[in-house]
Formats: sequence, C-alpha cells, structure tokens
Amino acid sequence: MVPLERPCSSISILSSFDPLEGLSAFRKFPNCGSVRAFSGRHFTVFKVGLSSPLSSSKFFKNRGGVTVNAQNEGPSSEDEGSEASLQATVQQSKKVLALQKELLQQIAERRKLVSSFKDKLGSSSKKAQYFNEDNSSEDGEVLGKNEETEVQENFSEESLANLSNTISAEFLSEDQTLPGSVPDMKRFNALEISGRPSVSFSTSSPKSLLSTTTLGMPSVLGTKSEDLYDSEKEAGPEPEIKTDAKAEITTASGEGEAKPPPLAGTNVMNIIVVAAECAPWSKTGGLGDVVGALPKALARRGHRVMVVAPRYGDYREGQDTGVHKKYRIHGQDFEVGYYQAYIDNVDFVFIKSPIFQGFNNNIYQGNREDILKRMVLFCKAAVEVPWQVPCGGVCYGDGNLVFVANDWHTALLPVYVQAYYRDHGLMKYTRSVLVIHNIAHQGRGPLDDYKFLDLPEHYMDCFKLNDPVGGEHLNIFMAGLKTAHQIVAVSHGYAWECQTSEGGWGLHEVVKENAWKLRGIVNGIDNNDWSPELDVHLKNDGYVNYSIETLETGKATCKTALQKELGLPVRSDVPVIGFIGRLDFQKGVDIIAESMPWIVQQDIQLVMLGTGRNDLESMLRSFEGHHRDKVRGWVGFSVRTAHRITAGCDILLMPSRFEPCGLNQLYAMRYGTVPVVHAVGGLKDTVKPFDPFSETGLGWTFECAESSKLIHALGNALWTYRDYKQSWHGIQKRGMSQDLSWDNAAKQYEEVLLAAKYQW
Repeated sequence: MVPLERPCSSISILSSFDPLEGLSAFRKFPNCGSVRAFSGRHFTVFKVGLSSPLSSSKFFKNRGGVTVNAQNEGPSSEDEGSEASLQATVQQSKKVLALQKELLQQIAERRKLVSSFKDKLGSSSKKAQYFNEDNSSEDGEVLGKNEETEVQENFSEESLANLSNTISAEFLSEDQTLPGSVPDMKRFNALEISGRPSVSFSTSSPKSLLSTTTLGMPSVLGTKSEDLYDSEKEAGPEPEIKTDAKAEITTASGEGEAKPPPLAGTNVMNIIVVAAECAPWSKTGGLGDVVGALPKALARRGHRVMVVAPRYGDYREGQDTGVHKKYRIHGQDFEVGYYQAYIDNVDFVFIKSPIFQGFNNNIYQGNREDILKRMVLFCKAAVEVPWQVPCGGVCYGDGNLVFVANDWHTALLPVYVQAYYRDHGLMKYTRSVLVIHNIAHQGRGPLDDYKFLDLPEHYMDCFKLNDPVGGEHLNIFMAGLKTAHQIVAVSHGYAWECQTSEGGWGLHEVVKENAWKLRGIVNGIDNNDWSPELDVHLKNDGYVNYSIETLETGKATCKTALQKELGLPVRSDVPVIGFIGRLDFQKGVDIIAESMPWIVQQDIQLVMLGTGRNDLESMLRSFEGHHRDKVRGWVGFSVRTAHRITAGCDILLMPSRFEPCGLNQLYAMRYGTVPVVHAVGGLKDTVKPFDPFSETGLGWTFECAESSKLIHALGNALWTYRDYKQSWHGIQKRGMSQDLSWDNAAKQYEEVLLAAKYQW
C-alpha cells in the first residue's frame, strides 16, 4: 500500500459528520491507522454505495495520497453552477450517510458483543447505541471520545490497510491506479454479486509480477512462459454487471436480512491447500480424505479457500479456465492448463499436463526422476495460481494468503515461495504451512537431483542431509520443514514421534530444531460421507441406516447383511472382526498373520480388505482358503465394501507399527464399532483404553507391535463382548457420541494459520 499524506488518529468523522463536508471527510478515512479488522462483507457497501455517486468526480494523485475534488468542472462563479454543484454535493452526502449508518451499526454490534463478555465477568457494561442518520443515538447521546477509543481497539491496522487499498483502487481511474492495486475491479464486483467470499486483495497484480521477473528477478517460470492475458484482451471488454445500489445499501445497513458474521470473525484469510491427491478424484490413503474435507470445514468458518491438485484424468468436474502456462524443468518445457470448479464454497483448481495424465490409479507410479519432475512441475504451477486463475472473476492475490502444503510431494512449495518471491521483496504477506502426514516418505535422492529443482545454488544447504540411514543425499521434505513458517503433524502423538530416532526416519533432529513452530492436530472425518444415519452404502442389499438410538437393531441388521454378502455363516452371537487398510509393513498385517493360529481357534469371524504387497495379498487369499467358515480376504479396495464392513463388524483391528493419525478408527467409532489398536501416533490420541472399573474408554490398545500383545488386547475385547454386554454397549455409545467432525479440527488449523500470518 502506498502511504498517504498523513494518518488520522481516530474515526471521529463518523460521529461528527457534516453532510456538506462528506467527501473531504471521507477522503481521510482510508488512511485512518486506528481502525482495525473490517470483514470482507463490508467492501460491498463501499463499492456499490460510493463508486456510483462519485463516478463523475475528479480524482488525482498527490504524493501517494488520494485527493477528492467534488467541484464540477467549468466556471464556479455563476450562481447557476454553484447551485448545481451544491445539489450534487448533497446527493453524494446522502450516499455517504447511508454508508456511515452501516458502519456505525457494525461498531455498535461489536461493542454489544464486548459488553456481553464484560457482563459475564461481573463488570458493568455500557449500553449499546444504535445511530440514526443525524448521528444521534436512540437515547440522544452522541458518540464520544471514550467510545471512539473502544472502537479503535477492536480493529487492526493491517485490515485497514487492505481496506484502504481496495477503496483507493476503486476510486482511481484506470490510468491512475495506485501501484500494487488490483488492475480490474470489475472482477471484484462480479465476485461480490455471485456470493463468493472475499477476504483481501492482491498487493501485486500478475502483470506487475511478471514484469518484475522480466527485469532480472529470479522466476519459477524458467526461461519460457506464456500467459493468457493476450487472449483476454482479444476477448473484448467484460460484460458490465449492474446491481441495485439502493437495495445493497438497505441490506447492509440492517433494514433487510443481514448475513451472520463468519465463525472466524475478523481472522478470515485466503487459504490455498496444495496436495498431490484429493478425494474423491484421486486418493491412495488418508491424505486424499484430508484434502477433500478440511478445506470445506475452513470455508464454513468464513475463509476463502482453494484446493490445488493435479488433474490425473478427465474429471467431470472442472471447467477449462483458458489459462495456459509453460514451465521449464532441466531444459525441458512442460505446458500446463488450469481447470476450476466451485463445490461446497471451495475453489478446486486442477492442473492439467501430459506428465500427469494416466496416473489416476497409481499416483506415485514411475521411477524416482519421473516422480520428482511431476512434483517440481506441480509446485511451480501451484505457486502461481493466486495470480493465474480468476476464481469467481477475481484472483486470490498474495495479500493475507497462506499456502498449506502436504507431505514431501509439495514440500518444494514453501521453498519456491521463499527463494523466488520473499527473498526479493515479493509476497511479503504470504505465508506457508507444511503438514506432515507421513514423514517416512521424504523425496530422497542423490545430490545430483538438485539440477531438476531450478533453485539458486545457495539453497543446496537446505536439501543436503547426511544421516546413518541414507548417507549424504538430497532430501526435499527437510527443505520444506526448514522454510515453512509453521508445521503441523496430523496428531499430537505423531508430532512427538517425529522428534524421536524411531519415528523421525532420519529427520528427527531437523524436526526437533523446528519444534517451536510444530503443532499436532488430529484429523476429523466428513460426517456427510461417514455417518450411519446417512450412509448411502447402507440403503440396499439388506443393510439399513441407524443411529445411536437404534444401534442394537440397526447394527445387528448390517452384521447379518455383511455375513450374507460375503458368504459367511449367519450368526448373531459370533463377534465379527474387521481389518481395512494397505497391505504393507506399516499397517502390521504380518502381526495379524503371526496371531492367526490363535485367532482361528476362537469362535469369531474375520473380514480383511486391502491391497498392497503381492506376498501379503497372497497371504490374504491363503487365510480364506484354509478357513472358509471363518475368514474372508478381499484383495483390492472398494469404498462400498469398506463402509459396509465398518457398519457390520463388531471390532476393528489396527495393529499399525506407526500411524500418523489414522482415520479408520474414527470411522469405526462413529459407526459403533469398537477399535483394538496399537498405541502409536494418532491411534493413541484417539482411542482411550477401556477401564472396567470406571466404565470409561473407547476401545483397547497394546503398547508393542507384537503378536502376543495383540492377542492379549483382542482377547479382552472378546471377553467383554460375550460376558459384559452392558459395558460393551457403553463403549459403543461413547464412541458414537464424540464430535469427530472436521469443524473441530478446522478451528485448530485456523490458529496455526494465524500464527503463520503474524510470523515475520
């Protein structure tokens, strides 16, 4: 923001407003350094209420400030001209008064909220005042200095700066736009009218950024780049969108039905979540579920949220934006296109390129160099999305913006933000957060792979790691951990494990050095997809939806349906044990194999669903072949079958050697299925051991990844199931009664994003 001539110390203009001096008084307001925290919904009133009546006024720059000359052009000595000028000024003042009324009511609402907190603390509160157009309150009192001070304390200078930039850019004509303002405010108008949330505005437009890099600034674009601004010019002027200014002002001023404030309050931000997979379009595990659900929860809190992911196939969702770019990786040019969809108040942007096509069924297929090139291209394209893709008619820009990168696949994004932009005075108000979903996968490779990253030589130190396991090598995850402003692990327990030699996989020292910016947040679940009351996979084939009130009958019905579908003997008295997961060393499938002789001796039924290592897939088939009356092994993955196993089983087994968070145990508890888990990472955080003396707890845990420990825990669960039905039903209902939604996790993520925002 270009500094104006002088800051004003208060907003007294709101309480002592002279209609004939409305314009000159309002000229001071954008530079008022004492006002904080205007939410995005206020900007509509400024634009519609003020830009229209002031369209005939004359504006010009004056040493970085904006001066308004309300006088009409032509000689002012004639009485007729003076009268016309006076009438024009009065009309303009009426519009400003409508704006003033809205602002004062917002202030009064804020003061009433503060007063309610004071009442709870036992202190006296001031009566909230609502102001009329003549600047008097309902009880005849005028806003005084004390009230002004109270109002000032509820706003931030940074929010005012964003507001000032917006108003200045709106008031100036096209050839007088302030440096750093949004070049085309028609897009902003379209955004407001369409109902999309707007949080803040770009401090540097795409064109200015590209021109800066042309003058010698390092650029992610490489040696070649193409943008679509030329085709935008050829398309002609954008259609003018007209609105009813009077109706807009009426609604904003409280005479109509006003929208409730966002849950995030004045902390709303622009958030861009970047990940290699996103459910339901692409998914190999929990990462895809998180990226598909967390952004929607953040949007429900009032943030403007975007998800950026590769376009591995021809998705039905997403329209071609017409924006195409070229990026160079190690001397080779790759063209990308941006596709955009707006779903559940979230912008989904898919990056299309031939290098991504055909990997929808196996996202991480290919040799090390091929995978690295895909991730480098993805991060380069993603870091420029805020300027390239006009979601809802306006780009996100780099103001009040936070990138959320996920795992090593996007760990290059914080590095690119720092190396190509922040190191050169750009993207000053952009931050990056890196989420650790699985630190075991780090993007390791020889030091020679640095040539693919297109980074300055001095950044090599961020990637070079010498550890006893891998020796001296290139480590992409490490560079992301060092350069990100904040780090999130997907559970409290996993945040601690990442700092140990056993759980850090060679990066434990790096994580410990950056523990000051590390926080653990347990994932949530999507209650629309995983809810026994609403589950679409339980509506036929003998399955039924059920709730905590109909748990006993509903779950028994689903259990019978599952036994029939899988060809198992239909028995209501036998406990059904389920396993759903990847067949690999991490998930502890071999521990189940070691325990199998004991398991098949019990009066139980075992259902296993998963895909992975060939030897473990063969083991599943072998279990079923040798124990047809007790075991079913489903090799592959089916969403429908996973839902039905979760609903029909009595016990879910999760013997994972390490589990950053885990979602299946959360799904199980939501459906009244009792988990038996290895007490690591998120499993330890979410499954509290059952205590028969106090009748508390949610399941059973075992401390060591050994078959004997698993047998002991599972044996106690079977014993309780058979002989202590009341305790068993209590465990089920406690699990179903929890708030496992993403809304709770989103609030904690918001705290991390705020910490990053105010971290310099």
